[in-house]
Amino acid sequence: MAEAQGDDIWLLDLEEFGDSRRTGAYLILGPEPTLIETGSARCHDQLVAELAAVGLRPEDLRHVVVTHVHLDHAGGAGHLMARAPHALLHCHPRAARHLVDPERLWQGAMAVYGAERLRAWFGRPEPVAPQRVVVEGDGARLALGTRTLTFYDTPGHARHHLGVVDDQSRGLFSGDTVSIRFDPALTGWPEPYWFPSTTPVDFDPPALFATLDRLEALGLDVVFHTHFGATRPAAHALAETRRGLGAILAVLEQVSRDAPADEVARRLEAVVRRDVQSRGWPEEGIRPLALDLELNAQGMLVYLARQAQRPHSQT
Repeated sequence: MAEAQGDDIWLLDLEEFGDSRRTGAYLILGPEPTLIETGSARCHDQLVAELAAVGLRPEDLRHVVVTHVHLDHAGGAGHLMARAPHALLHCHPRAARHLVDPERLWQGAMAVYGAERLRAWFGRPEPVAPQRVVVEGDGARLALGTRTLTFYDTPGHARHHLGVVDDQSRGLFSGDTVSIRFDPALTGWPEPYWFPSTTPVDFDPPALFATLDRLEALGLDVVFHTHFGATRPAAHALAETRRGLGAILAVLEQVSRDAPADEVARRLEAVVRRDVQSRGWPEEGIRPLALDLELNAQGMLVYLARQAQRPHSQT
C-alpha cells in the first residue's frame, strides 16, 4: 500500500518475497515525476500497481534513480524503462555498465544466491539502452521543478552506491548505506530495528564509517530506507548504523577468513539476540532477519579474504 511521506514523497511497498514492508521504492511527485529504486524484476508488477494507486503510469515518469545495482534495488530497472519511454535512468558511474549489460551482475549474483533462489526471488534483469542511462558523479544535481536532488558517492556497502539528498524534505534516500530498517510489521517488535547490510562483495568498514561521517555533516532531517520506511531524526539511523558496525567489527575479530559462513551468521544472530533480549522484545522476531544475516556473513568473509590478500599485492 502506497504511503504518503510528506513533501510530495510516496513510499511504494514492493512486497519483495511476498512480505509487506520489506522493500520499497519512493515516488516524488511534481512536474517531473521521479522514482527512486525499482526493486527486482519479480517486483515489477507490484511496482506498477503501486504507481497506479498514486494515479501514475510508468509512462508518466520522467526520471528513475537507482542507488546501486544489487538486484533488489535495480534488478527491475530494465523492465520499468521499457514501459517508461519518457524517463531517464540515473546511476553511479560504476553502475552504468551493469544496467546496460546486466550479464556480469547476474553471474555474480548467482554465485551469492545460487541459480534456483536467484530466479525465484529476483527474476532476471533486462538491459537498458545506453543513451537512456545518465551517470551521476559525486555532487551532481538534478533539478525537479522547485526541488533539487543531489547525488553523493557513498561507498561502504557497495562501490557503486549513490546517496540521494532531496533539498525539500532534507531527506536522504539511503539505499543500503544507512542500515536496513526492520519494520515492526515484519518483526512483530514494538519499534523498528536497524542493522547494517554487509552483503558481498564490496563491504568496506573504513569506507562506510567515512560515508557516515560525511552524511552526518549534511545535517539531514530524515532517512528514507529502501528496506524499509523513514527514520526521523536522521541522526538516529546514522547512530544505529555506527552501533551495528561496531558489533560487526567485533565479530570479525573473532573469526578467521576460513570460517564457515553459517558460523559467522550464527555469531551475528547471537549479537542481535542479546540486543533484543536486553530490550525485552520477543526473540522470534529475529526470523525475518535470517536471510540478511546470512548475506552479511558472506560479505564479511569476502572482506576478510580481501584484507588477507593486500600485503601480497603490495610486495
